[in-house]
Amino acid sequence: MKYEKIFLPIRIGNMELKNRLVVPPMATNYCNPDYSVSERAIAYYGKRAQGGFGLITLEGTVVDPLGRATARMSCIYDDTFIPGLKRLADEVHKWGAKLSVQIHHAGRQTSSATMGGQPVSASKIKCPFIKEVPRELTTEEAYQVIEQFGDAALRARKAGVDCVEIHGAHGYLISQFMSAYS
Repeated sequence: MKYEKIFLPIRIGNMELKNRLVVPPMATNYCNPDYSVSERAIAYYGKRAQGGFGLITLEGTVVDPLGRATARMSCIYDDTFIPGLKRLADEVHKWGAKLSVQIHHAGRQTSSATMGGQPVSASKIKCPFIKEVPRELTTEEAYQVIEQFGDAALRARKAGVDCVEIHGAHGYLISQFMSAYS
């Protein structure tokens, strides 16, 4: 059958997955009030690993305190988030799955009420969904955000995460720099 390959191992770079079944990043908002990985999230993703998936991706995980799109997103902008992420990685690995973390910055596609500050973006053009005017990032700040993505990837590695996915879609910060509209 042409679908039997789905259960065969596959290599992505130097990482081997036990099969081609993937849990994509889905917003659960299961983080703790301090934005760390919660026991509920560990149980949720652990059940998917136990169910036989080869790769599981933790939902959008924020690289900057001002980059949350929603009030309850997991964060990775500080070393204090590593222990919870490590517990999650250990749980997923226990069942033979690999863990990916989607690193994220909302840019203008958030509200000041959600994150406690004015949203930032590539320009001062108002977000069509949120209706707030963002503060335009300076060149230096844009480079700082690049550093934050790199730092987040390093924290993920320190936590035992197998790979990262850089969230550059859906109108979030990276796509704001690539779009003539924003």
